[in-house]
Amino acid sequence: MAGAKIEFDHKDVSAKIGAAIQGLDNPGPLFQIIIEYLTRVHRQRFRNQVSPEGTPWAPLSPAYKKRKHRNANKILTLRGHLAGTLRGQHDQTGLEFGTDRAYGAAQHYGAEIDRAASTREVYFRQKRDGSVGNQFVKKGKSNFAQTVNVGGYKIRIPARRWLGTNEQQNNQIVKKAHDYLQNAMGA
Repeated sequence: MAGAKIEFDHKDVSAKIGAAIQGLDNPGPLFQIIIEYLTRVHRQRFRNQVSPEGTPWAPLSPAYKKRKHRNANKILTLRGHLAGTLRGQHDQTGLEFGTDRAYGAAQHYGAEIDRAASTREVYFRQKRDGSVGNQFVKKGKSNFAQTVNVGGYKIRIPARRWLGTNEQQNNQIVKKAHDYLQNAMGA
């Protein structure tokens, strides 16, 4: 039998595997890359006003839309606080991404808020002839106040899924992890 011999120098392969293991031992840079990607994805989602799957968010109620002046055509955006508080944090075991605003969960999952009956002061402007206008004014501009009873009511916030990723975005995250490991191995 004719002799054939294959020589295999494992030093190069071992070095690359060692670099990949070292990259996994310190996943902080990878997690930071993923957090930056998630931030871009979610900011775009607020601009497009859609769920992770691309479904448009539930529209504003007609009553709220009528009184909303700032960012009147934007859903989930009054002053931009929810989108502006998107944050990610990581440690050696994983990462978290979201907002620290309590109302973020109410907007994402939907909520029903029970408002109890109450007594309130409402303010009007009294004219010189003694008649009282029928339009509410701020306390500082008022010269006539009236106490009124307000019945209990419910505020319903529809679910508007704004947090999360879809299959395409999950694949991008996997690709970023793959690229990170390839860079760690020097490939």
